[in-house]
Amino acid sequence: MKTDLPLKLLSLLRTADLLPFLGLPATDVVEVVVRELPTTRRALDTLIRIRSPQGQEYLHLLEWQGYGDRAALWRLGGYMALVGQTEPQTTIVGTIVYLKPADDVGDTLTMVVDGEVQHQWGFRCIRLWEQDAVAAVATGNLALATLSPLMRGADAPLVEQAVQLVLQTAPPAQQADLLSILGVFAAPLMAPEQFIHLVTKEKLMSSELMEYLAQDIIAEQEAKWQARLATERQALEAQLTAERQMREAERQIREAEREALEARLEAEREAREAERQMREAERQALEARLEAERQTLEAEREAHQQAEQEMHRRIEREAHLAQLQTERETLAALVALRFPDAPLRLTTLIHKITDVGRLQALRADVPELPDLATLEQRLRDAV
Repeated sequence: MKTDLPLKLLSLLRTADLLPFLGLPATDVVEVVVRELPTTRRALDTLIRIRSPQGQEYLHLLEWQGYGDRAALWRLGGYMALVGQTEPQTTIVGTIVYLKPADDVGDTLTMVVDGEVQHQWGFRCIRLWEQDAVAAVATGNLALATLSPLMRGADAPLVEQAVQLVLQTAPPAQQADLLSILGVFAAPLMAPEQFIHLVTKEKLMSSELMEYLAQDIIAEQEAKWQARLATERQALEAQLTAERQMREAERQIREAEREALEARLEAEREAREAERQMREAERQALEARLEAERQTLEAEREAHQQAEQEMHRRIEREAHLAQLQTERETLAALVALRFPDAPLRLTTLIHKITDVGRLQALRADVPELPDLATLEQRLRDAV
């Protein structure tokens, strides 16, 4: 996320709003400039000329730090020194504002020799993520509301509140720019499509900031595209040369392979003829072997069928005997239950019965028999 231009523009648009945020003694803003440094031809972030409550005018150099740079404090100190050379009689105060923890390189330059501090230069420091986003929007301060997406506790609903604050209270001439800046900072919290829907595309496109950002994006994409084209062109030329050399080598290889193939085909033809004759002999031998195996299998099949038939007869016989034994035991149990004093000879008669159907008929009739004599006669008849 490029923040330099949006932050500079915000500082120019809402300088007075930033004074309470910076904690400086001030009654009003005398001037705000983006001054070119005499030696580096580099523009300062924001140089504010302020009048204190007692009437003293002083300069405040506001440095926004939105990326990691170990030289950030040296740069701020160097800027202050260069401005001081042009206005040595003026008090100059410097503040560095870190946008996120990864950008933070501290607030003090400390020079140490052999473990002893020789010099320290401290700077005013504000860490945006330590600020309360809800409180910032609640103040009604447009600058703080625009910065609120970078503060602690910011979320999409709070961005919507900040948008409404800008729409309701910002001067019409500043609305488009403030909304554009807010949209840049709110990108991690709210999809650009949602933000555009919230504020309308027309308001954003009327901002000069959007034009500058678009130009930066176009220039950046154009540079990337040109670099990519150059790289791809070099790679393509190298690829074409390599492919041309490869094709020539492949042609020579294919010619050698063709000659070797012709020789191999002739040898294979002769080998196939010999193989055909050998396969014919093998076929005849195989047919004779198959016929012998067929006869063997037929004999085995007949033997297997006979064995299966014998087994089925044995199983049926064993099943019959098991059922016969079960019916005998069941009938004996019913007789003992019906006639507790039945003599042992009745049991012997039961075990002489070999017809399952008769046993089942006797079992069904036992409960209805009047006496032992009738039962015994029935058993004898069944035998």
